[in-house]
Amino acid sequence: AFGQSMARALGPHRIAVSTVAPGWTRTDMATERLAEREEEIRAETPMGRVATPEEVAAAVLFLASAGAEMASGSVIDVNGASFLRM
Repeated sequence: AFGQSMARALGPHRIAVSTVAPGWTRTDMATERLAEREEEIRAETPMGRVATPEEVAAAVLFLASAGAEMASGSVIDVNGASFLRM
């Protein structure tokens, strides 16, 4: 909600604000928890796996591009459809 509020407030200044909301991502910080619950965590996503840092970075790279200006206010969930905004 904060990112969307900022997008509305900053839009008149041609400043785009978008949000990346990653789910479980295979990082050093998540290694221990994934080792404990990986099968359960993978079962929570229709893709059957957790994201890689490179997949999250790809979403950030897109939103940082000039072509993403009209995506201002959006939230990109990088979670393999384990959480859907309705």
